[in-house]
Amino acid sequence: MNAGVTLLVILGLVASLQYWRGRRLNLTLIRELSRQMEEALQPVNKNYTWIGGYVGVVAEYDLKHEIYEKVKGTISLLPHHSLLYFPISLLLGRRDRVYVLIYPKRKLKGKAHIAIGKIKDISKVSFKDEIELKGVVVQRRYDSKEEIDFLTKIMSQLEDPSSVELLAANVEENAYYARLRIGRGDISELLRRFIVTA
Repeated sequence: MNAGVTLLVILGLVASLQYWRGRRLNLTLIRELSRQMEEALQPVNKNYTWIGGYVGVVAEYDLKHEIYEKVKGTISLLPHHSLLYFPISLLLGRRDRVYVLIYPKRKLKGKAHIAIGKIKDISKVSFKDEIELKGVVVQRRYDSKEEIDFLTKIMSQLEDPSSVELLAANVEENAYYARLRIGRGDISELLRRFIVTA
């Protein structure tokens, strides 16, 4: 066997090993994050839709709760199973993340954003400031004092506020929005804080 064929065989074996290990990792992450969301929310109905094979899932939960009617979550993972695309994803700055929309039964009072680092792509708001929560400096942009106080209260109760990249009151969708980094905290902790905090 010449060197070129040997190299192709080795690359094929490495790619196969990466595929099975990465696939198992992504499926484990999806199962665990879905379990955490279900445990925190105790939904009456649930629906999951796979996105992109093994790179994520969209979850929809109907709740029987006095304040919230439903929650939508998107688990977006790196392609750990792809030997070629995985390093490119890292170079492009992609990370494993969870995005959550929490729909209250009441109408939101106005815009509010609280985030670690700069808040981008937000239309003009009336107020902006920064505060420190458990040693983490967060940026706040808002129109509604009531909504920003609520989001600040939620974030201040988290064991590690830095696990949440962004919390927002999205008046266009009438939902609270959260973007979290996987591996820096617990998704169930954030959801429980919403469920028990009025």
